[in-house]
Amino acid sequence: MHHTFHRIGRLPELIFGLFLFSIGCASAICGWIYGLGQLNDIGPGAFPMGLGGLLMILAALAMREAWAEGAVTRRLAPVCFYLPAVIIWALLIEGAGLLLATLALILLCSFAEEQLNLKRALLLSLILTAVGYVVFILGFGLTFNLIGDWF
Repeated sequence: MHHTFHRIGRLPELIFGLFLFSIGCASAICGWIYGLGQLNDIGPGAFPMGLGGLLMILAALAMREAWAEGAVTRRLAPVCFYLPAVIIWALLIEGAGLLLATLALILLCSFAEEQLNLKRALLLSLILTAVGYVVFILGFGLTFNLIGDWF
């Protein structure tokens, strides 16, 4: 199925792309400062530098897309919801618990879709929480709480 999307607006998309590019650049610089290490002993800066580089590439592609004329057949800008969603999940998992963190992850990732289907997103959140509970908490014995300490 071939979809054509309407633009949000050239200037807002360019500004958002530049914002994401600057976050990626800051992450890559911080990773470089921490140190990359060696191939057999990776340093603490390798992961933030890699994520920063990936975010800069995605932001550059989104800005290139925003600069294009006319309607676009694929939009890269919504894909930029994925990385912040994973970061928010990682920040929420200890305090809010697996259920709320997974709900936030799925809802934020759902914004990348053409149409947000809230019922499907909530159902997917519950299923992924159940799978995460069985695999990570029961299976691997990780110390995540299903419902966090905040409640």
